Amino acid sequence: MAKISTIKRPGLRIIKTVLAVFLSMVISELRPGEGLPINSSIAAIISMQTNLVDTKDIGINRVIGTILGGIIGLIYLIVIPDFSEPYILDFFLMSLIVGLIIWIMAHLKRYNALTIMAIVFLSITLDNVNQTTDLPVLFAFNRTLDTLIGVVISIIINGAEICYRKRKFLKKNGIDRWER
Repeated sequence: MAKISTIKRPGLRIIKTVLAVFLSMVISELRPGEGLPINSSIAAIISMQTNLVDTKDIGINRVIGTILGGIIGLIYLIVIPDFSEPYILDFFLMSLIVGLIIWIMAHLKRYNALTIMAIVFLSITLDNVNQTTDLPVLFAFNRTLDTLIGVVISIIINGAEICYRKRKFLKKNGIDRWER
Protein backbone atom coordinates (compact mmCIF):
# COMPACT_ATOMS: atom_id res chain seq x y z
CA MET A 1 0.00 0.00 0.00
CA ALA A 2 1.20 3.48 -0.81
CA LYS A 3 1.92 5.70 2.14
CA ILE A 4 -0.29 8.74 2.31
CA SER A 5 1.89 11.79 2.80
CA THR A 6 1.04 14.10 5.60
CA ILE A 7 -0.22 17.55 4.87
CA LYS A 8 2.19 20.21 6.00
CA ARG A 9 1.08 23.29 7.86
CA PRO A 10 1.24 26.55 5.94
CA GLY A 11 4.62 28.19 6.34
CA LEU A 12 5.26 31.65 7.74
CA ARG A 13 5.61 33.20 4.28
CA ILE A 14 2.10 32.00 3.39
CA ILE A 15 0.68 33.39 6.63
CA LYS A 16 2.46 36.73 6.11
CA THR A 17 1.21 36.90 2.53
CA VAL A 18 -2.38 36.22 3.59
CA LEU A 19 -2.15 38.97 6.20
CA ALA A 20 -0.54 41.40 3.74
CA VAL A 21 -3.19 40.72 1.09
CA PHE A 22 -6.01 41.17 3.60
CA LEU A 23 -4.65 44.42 5.05
CA SER A 24 -3.83 45.79 1.60
CA MET A 25 -7.35 45.11 0.32
CA VAL A 26 -8.98 46.63 3.40
CA ILE A 27 -6.81 49.77 3.32
CA SER A 28 -7.30 50.17 -0.43
CA GLU A 29 -11.06 49.79 -0.07
CA LEU A 30 -11.37 52.17 2.89
CA ARG A 31 -8.99 54.89 1.74
CA PRO A 32 -10.36 58.14 0.36
CA GLY A 33 -10.66 58.22 -3.41
CA GLU A 34 -11.27 55.36 -5.75
CA GLY A 35 -9.41 52.41 -4.30
CA LEU A 36 -9.03 49.21 -6.26
CA PRO A 37 -8.10 46.36 -3.90
CA ILE A 38 -6.94 44.06 -6.68
CA ASN A 39 -3.93 46.32 -7.38
CA SER A 40 -2.87 46.43 -3.74
CA SER A 41 -3.38 42.70 -3.23
CA ILE A 42 -1.32 41.76 -6.32
CA ALA A 43 1.46 44.07 -5.16
CA ALA A 44 1.38 42.53 -1.67
CA ILE A 45 1.73 39.03 -3.13
CA ILE A 46 4.66 39.79 -5.40
CA SER A 47 6.41 41.93 -2.78
CA MET A 48 6.39 39.44 0.09
CA GLN A 49 9.77 37.82 0.62
CA THR A 50 11.20 35.32 3.07
CA ASN A 51 13.49 37.78 4.84
CA LEU A 52 13.76 41.49 5.57
CA VAL A 53 16.91 42.11 3.52
CA ASP A 54 15.23 40.79 0.38
CA THR A 55 12.01 42.61 1.27
CA LYS A 56 13.78 45.97 1.67
CA ASP A 57 15.79 45.59 -1.53
CA ILE A 58 12.90 44.29 -3.57
CA GLY A 59 10.50 46.71 -1.86
CA ILE A 60 12.59 49.73 -2.83
CA ASN A 61 12.80 48.49 -6.41
CA ARG A 62 9.06 47.79 -6.43
CA VAL A 63 8.32 51.31 -5.19
CA ILE A 64 10.54 52.71 -7.96
CA GLY A 65 8.86 50.46 -10.52
CA THR A 66 5.39 51.37 -9.25
CA ILE A 67 6.03 55.10 -9.51
CA LEU A 68 7.68 54.84 -12.94
CA GLY A 69 4.93 52.53 -14.21
CA GLY A 70 2.37 55.04 -12.95
CA ILE A 71 4.13 57.91 -14.69
CA ILE A 72 4.39 56.01 -17.99
CA GLY A 73 0.75 54.95 -17.67
CA LEU A 74 -0.26 58.57 -17.08
CA ILE A 75 1.73 59.73 -20.12
CA TYR A 76 0.00 57.06 -22.19
CA LEU A 77 -3.45 58.23 -21.00
CA ILE A 78 -2.61 61.84 -21.84
CA VAL A 79 -1.12 61.10 -25.26
CA ILE A 80 -3.70 58.44 -26.21
CA PRO A 81 -6.78 59.42 -24.19
CA ASP A 82 -9.30 56.94 -25.64
CA PHE A 83 -9.06 53.45 -26.95
CA SER A 84 -9.51 53.54 -30.69
CA GLU A 85 -11.31 51.06 -32.83
CA PRO A 86 -9.97 48.46 -33.42
CA TYR A 87 -8.56 47.86 -29.92
CA ILE A 88 -5.86 45.65 -31.35
CA LEU A 89 -3.80 48.73 -32.25
CA ASP A 90 -3.89 49.94 -28.65
CA PHE A 91 -3.02 46.47 -27.40
CA PHE A 92 -0.09 46.33 -29.80
CA LEU A 93 1.20 49.73 -28.64
CA MET A 94 0.82 48.75 -24.97
CA SER A 95 2.70 45.51 -25.63
CA LEU A 96 5.54 47.42 -27.28
CA ILE A 97 5.72 49.79 -24.30
CA VAL A 98 5.83 46.81 -21.89
CA GLY A 99 8.75 45.43 -23.90
CA LEU A 100 10.47 48.82 -23.77
CA ILE A 101 9.91 49.01 -20.00
CA ILE A 102 11.44 45.58 -19.48
CA TRP A 103 14.38 46.37 -21.77
CA ILE A 104 15.18 49.71 -20.08
CA MET A 105 14.88 48.34 -16.54
CA ALA A 106 17.03 45.31 -17.42
CA HIS A 107 19.74 47.62 -18.77
CA LEU A 108 19.52 49.65 -15.54
CA LYS A 109 19.83 46.35 -13.61
CA ARG A 110 16.54 47.03 -11.81
CA TYR A 111 15.23 43.51 -12.33
CA ASN A 112 13.01 43.68 -9.24
CA ALA A 113 11.35 46.85 -10.54
CA LEU A 114 10.50 45.76 -14.06
CA THR A 115 7.66 43.36 -13.25
CA ILE A 116 5.70 45.76 -11.07
CA MET A 117 6.42 48.62 -13.47
CA ALA A 118 4.85 46.70 -16.35
CA ILE A 119 1.92 45.59 -14.16
CA VAL A 120 1.19 49.15 -13.01
CA PHE A 121 1.46 50.46 -16.57
CA LEU A 122 -1.01 47.84 -17.83
CA SER A 123 -3.38 48.24 -14.88
CA ILE A 124 -3.60 51.94 -15.67
CA THR A 125 -3.85 51.70 -19.45
CA LEU A 126 -6.05 48.61 -19.75
CA ASP A 127 -8.41 49.73 -17.01
CA ASN A 128 -8.72 53.10 -18.75
CA VAL A 129 -11.71 51.63 -20.62
CA ASN A 130 -13.57 51.34 -17.31
CA GLN A 131 -12.34 54.49 -15.65
CA THR A 132 -14.93 56.51 -13.76
CA THR A 133 -13.12 59.83 -13.98
CA ASP A 134 -12.21 62.05 -16.87
CA LEU A 135 -8.99 63.05 -15.11
CA PRO A 136 -6.14 60.75 -16.19
CA VAL A 137 -3.88 62.19 -13.47
CA LEU A 138 -6.33 61.18 -10.75
CA PHE A 139 -6.92 57.79 -12.32
CA ALA A 140 -3.18 57.01 -12.64
CA PHE A 141 -2.55 58.32 -9.13
CA ASN A 142 -5.21 56.03 -7.63
CA ARG A 143 -3.87 52.94 -9.39
CA THR A 144 -0.30 53.80 -8.36
CA LEU A 145 -1.33 54.49 -4.77
CA ASP A 146 -3.14 51.15 -4.50
CA THR A 147 -0.02 49.34 -5.71
CA LEU A 148 2.18 51.24 -3.25
CA ILE A 149 -0.19 50.22 -0.43
CA GLY A 150 0.46 46.53 -1.17
CA VAL A 151 4.23 46.99 -1.43
CA VAL A 152 4.50 48.97 1.81
CA ILE A 153 2.23 46.60 3.76
CA SER A 154 4.43 43.65 2.72
CA ILE A 155 7.57 45.47 3.84
CA ILE A 156 6.00 46.35 7.21
CA ILE A 157 4.74 42.81 7.86
CA ASN A 158 8.07 41.26 6.93
CA GLY A 159 9.91 43.82 9.06
CA ALA A 160 7.68 43.11 12.07
CA GLU A 161 8.27 39.37 11.70
CA ILE A 162 12.05 39.81 11.53
CA CYS A 163 12.05 42.10 14.60
CA TYR A 164 9.98 39.52 16.48
CA ARG A 165 12.43 36.73 15.59
CA LYS A 166 15.41 38.87 16.63
CA ARG A 167 13.86 39.72 20.03
CA LYS A 168 12.94 36.07 20.55
CA PHE A 169 16.53 35.01 19.76
CA LEU A 170 18.04 37.64 22.09
CA LYS A 171 15.70 36.67 24.91
CA LYS A 172 16.35 32.95 24.40
CA ASN A 173 20.12 33.54 24.61
CA GLY A 174 19.93 35.86 27.62
CA ILE A 175 21.14 38.89 25.74
CA ASP A 176 19.87 42.20 27.04
CA ARG A 177 19.83 44.58 24.13
CA TRP A 178 20.40 47.56 26.42
CA GLU A 179 23.67 46.22 27.85
CA ARG A 180 26.90 46.88 26.02
